[in-house]
Amino acid sequence: MSLPPIAIRSGLSAEPFARTYGEEGVVQAPDFLEAASAEAIGALLPGLPYVIVAPDPGGETLVINDEVVRRFGEQQVRSFLEDTIRRASAGFAFIHRSYALQDEYARAPDHPAARITEFLQSRAFLDFGAAVIGAPVDGVRVQASHYRKGDFLTLHDDSHGRDRRLAAFTLGFTRGWRPDWGGQLLFHDEHGDVRRGFAPRFNVLTIFRVPQRHSVAPVAAYATQPRLSLTGWLIGRD
Repeated sequence: MSLPPIAIRSGLSAEPFARTYGEEGVVQAPDFLEAASAEAIGALLPGLPYVIVAPDPGGETLVINDEVVRRFGEQQVRSFLEDTIRRASAGFAFIHRSYALQDEYARAPDHPAARITEFLQSRAFLDFGAAVIGAPVDGVRVQASHYRKGDFLTLHDDSHGRDRRLAAFTLGFTRGWRPDWGGQLLFHDEHGDVRRGFAPRFNVLTIFRVPQRHSVAPVAAYATQPRLSLTGWLIGRD
């Protein structure tokens, strides 16, 4: 399938979102994209060739694709993922499916998903993000994420030693999500309480200041659909 031109909803001003972001460090912009753009992306995301991502004991992200399964065998891959779940009980870990938009763009610039990458790297998106956070934005790091039953992202604050991350963002493409299905983006205070949470939704842009403690709740075993989103960071110049 091909995608129509992707555009921010006509007339959408960053000004009210900038005020909320400045006061609270997090803001949501509903109906962020033009309806046709959102519908086209929403139809494309479920069928992307995702891979499983999870951290090794040293914190480096490992990519598990069909080649890895063939090379190491299903049992070894299963053991690694079980070990990741054990490590999640005491520290940072995650398991979910991912499509690395920028890496795949370099390999397949004619793939329909490349239009998503071009939009997220466009001045239109970067300038909207800059207006919300009140700082110049030079680029993004972004992926498409697909959370299945049991997938999760434990507590962390998005600190990073290489990229100059100014803020994190998610652009959701999930409809009909029940609140008891998990998968919420949760913000945590210093006492371990959840101070705020956002359910997966469709065509809603969330921008939040980093570093900031947050997690993604595990998706329930009885959820009947995946949690789909575009996630990444607004990057400043070094």
